[in-house]
Amino acid sequence: MNVLKRWLARLMCCSLLFLSGCDFRDIDLRLFVVSIGIDVSKENPEMHRFSFKIAIPSGDPKTGDKKSLLITQESTSIAEAIREVKSKVDKELDFGHCKGVMYGEAFARTDISKIQDWTVRRRDMQLLMYPAVAVPTAEAVLKAEPPTERIAGNAIFLALSEDGTESPFISKTYSFDLTRRMMEEGEDPVMPVVETTEDEVLNIDKVALMDKNKVKFILSPDETRLYNLLDLRNLSTNFGIKIDGQLLEVNTDRTRARYKIVTDKRGEETIDYKIRITATLEEKEDPAQLDPRDLHKIEAQFSKELSQAVKKMLEKVQKTGLDPLGFGLRYGGTHWNNRTEMEEWESLYPHVKFNVSVNFKIKSTGYKR
Repeated sequence: MNVLKRWLARLMCCSLLFLSGCDFRDIDLRLFVVSIGIDVSKENPEMHRFSFKIAIPSGDPKTGDKKSLLITQESTSIAEAIREVKSKVDKELDFGHCKGVMYGEAFARTDISKIQDWTVRRRDMQLLMYPAVAVPTAEAVLKAEPPTERIAGNAIFLALSEDGTESPFISKTYSFDLTRRMMEEGEDPVMPVVETTEDEVLNIDKVALMDKNKVKFILSPDETRLYNLLDLRNLSTNFGIKIDGQLLEVNTDRTRARYKIVTDKRGEETIDYKIRITATLEEKEDPAQLDPRDLHKIEAQFSKELSQAVKKMLEKVQKTGLDPLGFGLRYGGTHWNNRTEMEEWESLYPHVKFNVSVNFKIKSTGYKR
């Protein structure tokens, strides 16, 4: 027994000779890539232009002293671009804090599947990143430094994550969900659109609709708000109408949209939406107080106009052939022939009719007594 213990001890000691050292680098030897941008190359159509926004640690962020570096590199692949960028810096690139990938609009209208696949494969990239379409280019968006930004590259992601602001025009999208939708049958991917202006203000008020690989259509701000009304619950937003020439604005408190796919009559299939909205009257031009009859009139007018606007938006999306709200996924989940159900939906979706019913309720006129 003692002989066996001695041989085990010798074997353990010998095994230590084959252990390699740790490849750990201290924080002062790292450069943190906080976002990546991809654009088409203007000089060589076979290459892409990659932008890496790097945050340089500088102590207390409350001091407002933020330092960042933007490095661009043209290459045939993002993996090769990273290797080439490493030759331009003196520290190790760390992607553990990378919070997003910006696809330039021109690139997003080609094919993003290869880059998106790389972001989910790389071991140190977060699946909770925020992908977005950048207008006019990803490089221009990453160059922007809004005056309110305290940490380098953080302004975009405070908006996209809704941690810093809450907007009815922002469609929050995670990297893992974008990848899932790109592979899922019956539901197409979407991404928010980030646009930079001349005064370095980031404007995020549109949503891009995609097929499985590329952007095909971008909704207007009003259409984006209606899309989020259908996609999200309890959307905080405002709606305005004019009655007898007087402007009325309401702020929503609770919203809920539900739909049902009705296929009872062949050739007359419908998608019936029921939307419930509870709101507060926030602004009106006429200073006179409202009586209950006027309030019912306002509610009926809001219901009518929103029903028409939502139906028009749904029909517009339908004409593109895209399905960002996942109608096909619902259809497949409620039918039991896995071999033919998606083919049936693809033939049904182009001519399905939309019926939209809005129940609009104003719970308060905003008056204080």
